Amino acid sequence: MFGYPEDEQYFAGLLSGGKLDVLEEKYGHLFDFREPSLKRAEFNVLRGKLLPDLMRRFDGRCGLQIERICEGDVSLAVDHFIPLSSNILNKELRHLRAVAGKKVATQSFGSNHPDNLVLACSACNSYKKHRFPDKALVNRVLKNKL
Repeated sequence: MFGYPEDEQYFAGLLSGGKLDVLEEKYGHLFDFREPSLKRAEFNVLRGKLLPDLMRRFDGRCGLQIERICEGDVSLAVDHFIPLSSNILNKELRHLRAVAGKKVATQSFGSNHPDNLVLACSACNSYKKHRFPDKALVNRVLKNKL
């Protein structure tokens, strides 16, 4: 599943209290390790079909609700809760540094599964970008929705 055991441990800590079996069983569908460009192409087709369900699921409001910046129901977009790709773990866990003129390599993580999608106002979406949610956000969004 994961390319590095420390990545699996990171997500087990974030999502399942450190339990690898629970991560796989309850949250495995949130991950897709295929090439991000393939997932983005699929997402572009799915987005419009999934929007009505997401509007109902999040009551037409931002599902991230990041304190002090959230705009509530203004300019909502569909966001991947676990990002499709990110270089955060390469930076933080493996301490990789960028080579001159390049960024630190990204890894593929998030899926297009509806449970990995959230409505986000433009401010929260811009703030979150390719970051992973913290435990408080996981508890507020995922644990209450799955």
